[in-house]
Amino acid sequence: MRLLRLLLRGAAAGGGRGNLLAAGLLLAGGAATGQVAPAPPAAKAPAALPAAQVEEALRLLLRADSTHQLRARGPESVGLVLDQTITKLGRDFFDLFYVAFEPPAGSVDYTIVLVERPGRVGSALVALTVNDVELFELPLSPQYDQMVAAATDAAAAAHDQLLENQRVSRQLEAGRRAPLETF
Repeated sequence: MRLLRLLLRGAAAGGGRGNLLAAGLLLAGGAATGQVAPAPPAAKAPAALPAAQVEEALRLLLRADSTHQLRARGPESVGLVLDQTITKLGRDFFDLFYVAFEPPAGSVDYTIVLVERPGRVGSALVALTVNDVELFELPLSPQYDQMVAAATDAAAAAHDQLLENQRVSRQLEAGRRAPLETF
């Protein structure tokens, strides 16, 4: 907020190339987001800021915005949970799984697929796949309590698999780069 006030004060003073650039970026940013920059109070005459101070404030603002964009990545890069169920029991199981599943902190690139496969007459099997690794396959039970327990177990298994993937990834990235042993 302080950065915006500095930039507004410098842009309102109307001096220097940096102030003009800051005012243009503020107007373009406000137009793009649908926000209008607040007008400075009419009672006080804003003091002119040096161009170096305005440029530094703009640099800090842009750095903060780019950091925010990295943290607030779009939903397409967070991870996918796909529903490939067919029956109402399968959809109910997926809904229960989706409510129970919480990805571990730091997991952004993962794919979880719940696939319903036909079983014997009148039954179905649900398979859980995390990052192309099938964790388990279980028959669906029409009893709600058993379905809730199975969905909770499936969510815990997916969570554990993602944690294991993170642990292995960290080990590979931080591992020694020693040559292979020769015999």
